[in-house]
Amino acid sequence: MCVGLYVFTWGPCFPTIPPLTRFPPTLSPRPSTPPPRQKTAAQVALCTLGVVICYADRSNISTAVLPMAQQFGWDKAYQGVVLSVFFGGYATTQILGGKLADQYGGKMVLAAGVALWSLFTYATPAAAAAGTLPLLVARVMLGVGEGVAFPSIHSLIARNVPVRSQTTAVGIVTAASYAGTALAFGISPLIISKFGWEWVFYAFAGLALLWLPLWLPVKTLDKFKKPETALQAADTSAAVGAAAGGSASTSHGTSSSSSSSNPWALLRRREVWAICAAQYTQSWGMYGLLNWLPTFFSEFYHVQLADLGSYTLLPYVFQGGLGAATGFLADYLIRSGWQVGTVRKILQVAGMLGPAACLCLAVSPVVGASASLASALITVGLGFSALTLGGVSASHLDVAPRNAGLVFGAGNTAATLAGLVSVPVTGYVLQTTGSWPLVFGITALHYVAGAVAWTIWSGDKPLPEDGGGATAVAVAPAGGGGGNA
Repeated sequence: MCVGLYVFTWGPCFPTIPPLTRFPPTLSPRPSTPPPRQKTAAQVALCTLGVVICYADRSNISTAVLPMAQQFGWDKAYQGVVLSVFFGGYATTQILGGKLADQYGGKMVLAAGVALWSLFTYATPAAAAAGTLPLLVARVMLGVGEGVAFPSIHSLIARNVPVRSQTTAVGIVTAASYAGTALAFGISPLIISKFGWEWVFYAFAGLALLWLPLWLPVKTLDKFKKPETALQAADTSAAVGAAAGGSASTSHGTSSSSSSSNPWALLRRREVWAICAAQYTQSWGMYGLLNWLPTFFSEFYHVQLADLGSYTLLPYVFQGGLGAATGFLADYLIRSGWQVGTVRKILQVAGMLGPAACLCLAVSPVVGASASLASALITVGLGFSALTLGGVSASHLDVAPRNAGLVFGAGNTAATLAGLVSVPVTGYVLQTTGSWPLVFGITALHYVAGAVAWTIWSGDKPLPEDGGGATAVAVAPAGGGGGNA
């Protein structure tokens, strides 16, 4: 992630090829006065740290649930409920958080979310001691707070980060989720062994006290520049169209269509449904692994609690490093002349079929009783899944730059529903069959189905419902060539 931030701060280290698509200046979804690169990099760095805290706070219970289950007498089915009820709260603020961030700015939406989820992380031990209902309420409210994080961050990226660096920024920020998971998986067993499971929640809740004072003074651009009058927009669009060999009549048509913005109509487009389908299917595996991986190694390979970090930490460290590099790779390929849709499809499909194969191998007779080999296969599988950071994780910036928070919220709602279903279903399957190969096989099928849906439905063109996407004007790169979709 450090390398990604360096490149992001000082610009690409490769010769810049003019982008293949340009918006007329008066209708551009880019802010009118973008912040300097150093300030933008600072925003991305703090968003990255915020995501680390977010995922550490949600992941710590995956390890803590083992001693908690022993103390409170929870069976597998109830453990699944405790782990999954978080997603019920998480789903409620995805679209709402994205819409609020798009309309009023993501800075304070994110700050409010961090404060809320940290409060209920701290309250979790007391809630667990008080009984079932208080614990479930605390988990739901944790989800409510965390639900606004990614939609508000992606809305901030759409407004504050130059187009050529947006996938890099998305890759860095999203890779932080793996870093947060790795932090929780690596440190939680040590904290439990020395201080007890309660201190896992106290320690991670305190991280917000370090982050909020750094974030609140940050200045961000929260709104797009409003388009000028139709006549002025048409004149500017005509000039750009003439430079690209276009016509004034085309420009008049596009400026007219841009005035009919209907953000909620985006949710009817197949391109948005492709995002939702991919998010749902890949999150079935991600959230299933995130919540049950420590239990898998403890039960299937009989790894002791104190040693769990050695097996559960590495997959997410590797995934985080590759994820940050994937964002940079995607931006470089697009600047080099690759079609945006081609880059998104290749990375997304590879990022779903790779984990499907590795998960099946991890519980196959080929591995036998080797926990180390299983950990290596899961590490490779999660490494493949990091490629999706150059696919679906950036697609909403392609199809809806003005309403990136809303579209990302819709996709993340689908991802959250996957967690809400997959985690308790996994607990039920384990409770009734005890079969980890069956659990991993179901997950692999979801990955394959998502790859098929993405290949058929995904797109890379700004949608007319976004209120400006139809104004894009194709501009051939230097040396000739066709425009990118």
